Amino acid sequence: MIKNAHYHTPFYFEDIRKDLYMQFFRHFSYRSFLTRAVMGISALCLFASQGLSVSAATIKEENIARNQALAIQSNEVANWPTGPVVSAGSAILMDADTGAILYAKNIHQQEYPASTTKILTTLIASERCSMDEIVDFSYDAVHDIDPGSNHIAIDPGEQLTMEECLNAILIRSANEVSFAVAEHISGTTWQDFAPIMNERAKELGCVDSNFVNPNGLPNEDHYTSAYDLAMIGRAFFANEALCKMTMTHMLHILPSERQPDDIMEVNKMELIPGGKYAYPYLVGCKTGYTDVARSTLVSCAEKDGMKLICVVMKDENPNYYEDTITLFDYGFSNFQRVNISQTETKYNIENAGSFYSGNDIFGNSKPILELNQTDSITLPNTITFQDAVSSISYDNTEPGQVAVITYTYNDVVLGTASLDFTAAEKGSSVFRENTAETTESAEESGATDETQSGTTTTEADNTETTETAGDNTGNNGGIPTAAQETSPEEENSTSGGPAVIFINVVKVFFCIVGIAVLIFLALLLRTFFKNYHFAHRSTRLTWRFNRRRNRSRSRYRSVDQDLRNRRKEAIRQAKKRQKPKKSSHFRGSVSYTHLTLPTTQFDFDISMGTMVH
Repeated sequence: MIKNAHYHTPFYFEDIRKDLYMQFFRHFSYRSFLTRAVMGISALCLFASQGLSVSAATIKEENIARNQALAIQSNEVANWPTGPVVSAGSAILMDADTGAILYAKNIHQQEYPASTTKILTTLIASERCSMDEIVDFSYDAVHDIDPGSNHIAIDPGEQLTMEECLNAILIRSANEVSFAVAEHISGTTWQDFAPIMNERAKELGCVDSNFVNPNGLPNEDHYTSAYDLAMIGRAFFANEALCKMTMTHMLHILPSERQPDDIMEVNKMELIPGGKYAYPYLVGCKTGYTDVARSTLVSCAEKDGMKLICVVMKDENPNYYEDTITLFDYGFSNFQRVNISQTETKYNIENAGSFYSGNDIFGNSKPILELNQTDSITLPNTITFQDAVSSISYDNTEPGQVAVITYTYNDVVLGTASLDFTAAEKGSSVFRENTAETTESAEESGATDETQSGTTTTEADNTETTETAGDNTGNNGGIPTAAQETSPEEENSTSGGPAVIFINVVKVFFCIVGIAVLIFLALLLRTFFKNYHFAHRSTRLTWRFNRRRNRSRSRYRSVDQDLRNRRKEAIRQAKKRQKPKKSSHFRGSVSYTHLTLPTTQFDFDISMGTMVH
């Protein structure tokens, strides 16, 4: 097994040998035969070490020359800013916010990460533990590290807080502390921490990695890639506490009842302020070295609102510092951040007037759908925003998110934008690409009918990962590209076809419930009135019949009484008229043959004393 010699180069051992030789020379006289013999042997050893140093320097130069001759995949993209030649075997420059890959050199080539493994270990620890938790150091944690590897000389049975442990890991790169933290999180042995690492790595988007220990000690089954370290770095450098630890100049752990020794270690990373290669925009960094892995470095820098992550692997000391600075300068000089919501005009809400408070029934004061105000893309200075090709994907799981718009240029992903429901109102809408602008953009860029989705798929299991690694070795890892096929719905939406309607399930549910309540109340009232009508129908009919009968009887009584009254009056009048008038001239019988009444003609026979009608 190859020993970890982190920060210990051949030149370091050469200085030690020279110092020992001078101390020996001061204490012994030339006149002593034994002294002369010892000096002769020392001289031979010194000459041998110089020969080894020359040999090591030759190997270093050969590695640098071989790595510099490797292809840079990002330089093969048409109209892309030409990236610098670096001595690293694999390197990547990624925008931490957008995920855009600005520089790519064998980014999927599987390499040994050495101590850069510890950024994943400390990230998991910061996510799962509080800083005041007590970490116990077992015998295995202390003694399972290789002799000569980095440590803080802590003894079994002693204890440190989690914050002290993370500082020791990130500043001194202490391997036994990494084992102790792994045991603390897994609850058993540090070997059981490996599945936790691999699971978290997949969640972060890693596709080329397999971790078997928490500190990066040499193991043929322990490997990763520049791309995966950059994906881990996106989460690591988003943690301000971890970044601050990597920038601390000195580790100082005070004695306590749990740990009786005063521990002091100097941060030897040269990129931090005060270092030989101090970079003014540095956010944080972590180095690593083994004989097999060579020098590795994961770092982050921020300038003018742009946050970049740089990873160099299989590099040489001090070239990995120089390569990192060169790549940072390349990124800040040739790329810019563009806010999508302030620039995009290609997508809009159809009939947007119907989704404002002045027109819709829900009283919204803002559009229902909008682009995320913080989303942006990383754009090369050699192109404009209109040169980027966009595509919509509706396969999303984020709450409140309707779709994701992916921007690419020559199959290189520049970033994504989220189409969200507004916070004021989450409703229904139709969102599609402007047909005219889409056609114009297609003509300018020579695009085909195929829409690029901007998503890449990877296999999750280790078997497929191994196969992918074999392919990466052959094609030197390239830049992730957008897929060339889309669903028919996406093609229709981008070509002026049927629009996709988005429905707010919550609002529709409440609308349906409201309508159902109204229908129920209507049916309840109808049933009530129907029952009331049925219950009182008989009474109402009887009352109506009696009323009609009484009205008829009253009318008949009135007519009959009137006839009777008229008859009585006629008889009375007739009786008045039939009385004979006495005459002074005649005395005897008088016969009236006819009498005419106003209504009826009567015949009187005076002699008979009867009236004939």
